[in-house]
Amino acid sequence: MENQTLTPTKAETFAPQPLDQATDQQLTDLIKQASAILEAREAERTRAAIAKIKELAKAHGLDVSLEPRNTKRGRRQRRKETT
Repeated sequence: MENQTLTPTKAETFAPQPLDQATDQQLTDLIKQASAILEAREAERTRAAIAKIKELAKAHGLDVSLEPRNTKRGRRQRRKETT
């Protein structure tokens, strides 16, 4: 891992103090920031993978369309019968 010098703003944002001395609010903010960064990285990797798939498909004369997967699982609930 490379040695990186953080600017004061980045250092304060990343780890203002040892985690065991941070307040609950500071820890919550850090978790939110880290989650946002992870989501952005995952979205970028997904975009890059889709672009690569489309590029490879096009090189072989294919047209690819990717649709989001349905994330719902299981059977539909039956409608309640009204009497």
